[in-house]
Amino acid sequence: MDITSPTAAAEPRRMTKAKRPFGLMDFLLLVPRGITRVLFPKLVDRYTIGELIAWVMVGWAMFILLFAVSVHLLKLATLMAKGASLDTIGEMLWLRVVLSTVYCLPMAMLLAGLLAFGRLSGDYELIAMQAGGIRTFRVAVNSFVLGLALSFLGLAMNETIIPPAGRRLHHLEDQVKVELKGRVLEDLTDQKAFIVQDYEGGRLARLVAAARFEPEEPPRPALMRDVTYIQYDKGRPSVLIQAERAEWIGPDKVKPGMQQWKFINATSQLMADVTNGDRWYDKHQDMVLTLRKSPQQMRREQKDADQMSYAELGAYIRDLKHTRVKKRVIREFEVQREQKLAIPFAALVFAMIGTPLGIRKQRTSAGFGVGLSVLIILFYYAALTSFSVFGQNGQIDPIAAAWGANVLGLVVGLFLTWRKS
Repeated sequence: MDITSPTAAAEPRRMTKAKRPFGLMDFLLLVPRGITRVLFPKLVDRYTIGELIAWVMVGWAMFILLFAVSVHLLKLATLMAKGASLDTIGEMLWLRVVLSTVYCLPMAMLLAGLLAFGRLSGDYELIAMQAGGIRTFRVAVNSFVLGLALSFLGLAMNETIIPPAGRRLHHLEDQVKVELKGRVLEDLTDQKAFIVQDYEGGRLARLVAAARFEPEEPPRPALMRDVTYIQYDKGRPSVLIQAERAEWIGPDKVKPGMQQWKFINATSQLMADVTNGDRWYDKHQDMVLTLRKSPQQMRREQKDADQMSYAELGAYIRDLKHTRVKKRVIREFEVQREQKLAIPFAALVFAMIGTPLGIRKQRTSAGFGVGLSVLIILFYYAALTSFSVFGQNGQIDPIAAAWGANVLGLVVGLFLTWRKS
């Protein structure tokens, strides 16, 4: 009969856990983990942020595939079937993905809030945290912090990555048009006001605005329709010429580096600054004027909102106001400029909506979270589009048009957060 001492019987068995060797992933995650420990010293914060980031990455990839690749893939495949090269189409598809990342970040944050907090509440982890003295709102703050961080990330991408990607995509679109022998591809670009700026000595010397630009298609030369030409003197408008259309003649043989354009059915006007308060008008059947840029250079340099940063778009709008471009076009650019700030900050708004909606008594499936997030996104972008139309029509201020959907979403998010708290 074995006799065991009471001390030995009472002593628990000590189990030793074998240490996992330091691997490649540990090395790659060494810096991110260190930064996370500094920014979030409490374990509950690191745990919640880790759960959210995992779903943000999944949602980001899913929405890019859903809204970017699926929308543009068929169009690009059609262009390839017409004769465009595979490498050009592949790069265009990649640039479309890059341009859509800022729009997909808020969507990913919404999905992360719904699914991450849906799992935490469904597995009773939030209840366990409450039992440990941690309030639910204290845990939800991590989602709001991550939403704010993603908002600043989207803003930085809008100012640094998106403009050059948009310019490169514009260049490739022109290249595809050349490959397809000048056929008009209306599905590539939207018709917008056509603006040409000529600089001399660092100052704006000439500005041309046209309702439409038509590239050269032999035997027809390149032309601009409904044209306004402004001559500047020391930075101030001195001569304004309006014409029915302008046709490209060719390089100027007298002035090397200049291009001749024939303005048809033109009206010239000397500005008040030149004539001491009066405005002198003169009508011409045809006028020949020179510009520095060839039609090819003009087409390459045309930009839309995606190709410009916030400051560049502001300067572009100021130049447009000196032309005869329709006010609705100017208001459209003004709304798009403010949306460069508003859309990235939708990540914070979606964090405040998705997080309280994700906190439920029963656990829900991932499919439910995806469906609910898509429904909320549709409502948000319907509101964003409606406010944008009101702003472009001049019914509300451009700032209100860009931020209106965010304000509505913020009010809903604050109400839901208050209810869950």
